Amino acid sequence: MDSLEELYSITLQLKAKVETSDKQERDKQIEEIVSYLEARGKILQELLTETLSAIDKNRLKEVLRISEDIISNLTNIKKEIQQDILLAKKGKSAFRGYNQMYTVPSFDGHYFDKKK
Repeated sequence: MDSLEELYSITLQLKAKVETSDKQERDKQIEEIVSYLEARGKILQELLTETLSAIDKNRLKEVLRISEDIISNLTNIKKEIQQDILLAKKGKSAFRGYNQMYTVPSFDGHYFDKKK
């Protein structure tokens, strides 16, 4: 079955892409992962209408096993992205706090009573 072999090869390519995590090329990696997932989705829709032999069912079980590995790797990538977002927010708030400490408020147009 041609579509099943194509599904298997795309799944292996997706697994290889997910296992290599590069923070510098993360946007490109995510785009490639999405394209692989869309291609797999189309092939799976085609396979729903076909009847499968025992050999094909075994191949699908192998694809499922690989897919579970892919899901765990995608979860790890998601956690890394969440940590990077949190670090960026912390850095931004620390920078703001540091800058606000040294800024002098403007007193134009205010009346301050020195007697208390």
